Amino acid sequence: MNPKARECPHCRRQVSVEVCSKYFLRGTAYTVRCNHCDTELALIREPVPFKWCPLAGFLSVVIPGEYFLFVRHIGLIKSLTYAALFGILTIGVIAFYTITRIYFKRA
Repeated sequence: MNPKARECPHCRRQVSVEVCSKYFLRGTAYTVRCNHCDTELALIREPVPFKWCPLAGFLSVVIPGEYFLFVRHIGLIKSLTYAALFGILTIGVIAFYTITRIYFKRA
């Protein structure tokens, strides 16, 4: 039987996004508790390999920043602002992708 994303293996209910969001602040080496049955849960595997997240974040800011600064000839402050918006968008995509790839096992 294949587990579903964010499903508790004990009670078969989805663990809330609030509980899963603790992985953004603490990392994936910790356990969490199911908000329905209070079972201690651990990740089966890392949802998104960490080595790709800083690379995606860096490239999503540097490439638009360089584009707006040198190709479009926009000022430095505006280029940094546009690049920061792309970076925020990329962080949101990575967070959504991480939440949809969380699979639990009993700790």
